[in-house]
Amino acid sequence: MAVADETRLIIVRYSEVGLKGNRARSMMINKLRSNILDGLDRIGERTDFTTERGRIFLSGYSTQENVFDVLSRTMGVKSFSPVVSIVYDHTEELAEKAVELYSHILPGKKFAVRSRRAGGQNFTTKELNVIVGDALYKYSSGVNLDEPEVEVNIEVRNNRAYFYTDVRKGPGGLPLGSEAPMVALMSGGIDSPVAAWMIMKRGSPVDFVFMSLSHPIDTVEFLRAAYVLIKDWALGYNPTVHIIDGKPLVELLVLSHKIKIPGVTYKRILYSLALAISAERGAYGIITGESLGQVSSQTPQNLLAINHGIDIPVYRPLIGMDKDEISDMGRNIGTFPLTSKGEFCALFSQTVVLNASADDIDRDMESYDIQEKLLKNRIILKGNEVGEYLRNLSDEDFEITKLPDNSIVVDLRSKLSYNEWHYGDAINSGLGGVRNIIEENGRDKIYVFYCQKGLQSAYAASEARNLGARSYYTSSEKIRKMK
Repeated sequence: MAVADETRLIIVRYSEVGLKGNRARSMMINKLRSNILDGLDRIGERTDFTTERGRIFLSGYSTQENVFDVLSRTMGVKSFSPVVSIVYDHTEELAEKAVELYSHILPGKKFAVRSRRAGGQNFTTKELNVIVGDALYKYSSGVNLDEPEVEVNIEVRNNRAYFYTDVRKGPGGLPLGSEAPMVALMSGGIDSPVAAWMIMKRGSPVDFVFMSLSHPIDTVEFLRAAYVLIKDWALGYNPTVHIIDGKPLVELLVLSHKIKIPGVTYKRILYSLALAISAERGAYGIITGESLGQVSSQTPQNLLAINHGIDIPVYRPLIGMDKDEISDMGRNIGTFPLTSKGEFCALFSQTVVLNASADDIDRDMESYDIQEKLLKNRIILKGNEVGEYLRNLSDEDFEITKLPDNSIVVDLRSKLSYNEWHYGDAINSGLGGVRNIIEENGRDKIYVFYCQKGLQSAYAASEARNLGARSYYTSSEKIRKMK
């Protein structure tokens, strides 16, 4: 019996979108379609769309794997499959096609048949499963409905049937752009890129705000994570990236001695900057990577105090997750950092505060009079500019793997750590002593700064270069190996 009109295409499934009312569902399907098209356009691929309730069918593409790659990164796509489609008149034709497609892969394997129907067929899914299963049985080693080695799927819609065995996962969620925009406070660390991704998965386009404390060094780490989110996951949206030069904050929070609880006050300052940018961008919330109790600034008491005066919602999608869970997600989505120079929070929180009050932070904020300056001097990039900007930044030669001859080494760690071990005749100093060291020893010398992980020494090297000295940074672990 001849089978008519065979075509090969890709079937795309969505879940939550199908639960919406007619108007919202139509909007979201259109958004999903345009986001897929944007992803394909970025790699020079094209496809044709056919839409039915609960499904999108793609055809006319040149390279199937290219389409798979885009679908696996498109928010709102639950799953997708390469399918063979036929027009049929009788169920026997479906059994015949199943034998043609799968008999060669069944020998020595147990299988199951799963079918679904949409339309007015004169048979049930159970009847179709039996008919196709009987036809395939003799080619196999038997049926296993619980854990089949081969799962034959048939989706029947009116008089057309779709055959597939391969189901690939998409990220799920809602199409990016189907919900209101947000602003994410991001770093180059593990947590905040994952938090931004989770909100993007819920359909909200996200702009990124980064506080650079040792530009360009920490900016490179941030942009590597942001670039993954933009290139791989922001299909259908071109985010805006705000890079704020936070060196004046180091002077205020660490060197001025005006701030009593710098660790939590720093967080309030970040929130206030994100609030101002949210107003500019018409955003409806601030996203952070905070997880309850992970560090001292993230106790319930401190989070309540930091939130005081922030009059739009602060979303913390990681609040109940532990570090291992967050790290696994970071690896899965591609944002997990290759290296870590640490967080400046450790510097700001030399005295741990677990129970700050809003009044405590408000008193500190009376000395914070540089917000307008910070916002005015920020770098603003569009997402499609980040790649080139990052490549140019990556050429900076701040970090070293070998000590230059006759260099002056500066240990920025605590006096206790310095006394336990330090490199050679390294000078022990805090960040506030960088200028004095340069002035005492001269701008014509070579300086190498090190701290525990690298971020504070990166800041010191950046400041030393601003003073006209040739300077580099590294970590205590790496300089031990140099010795």
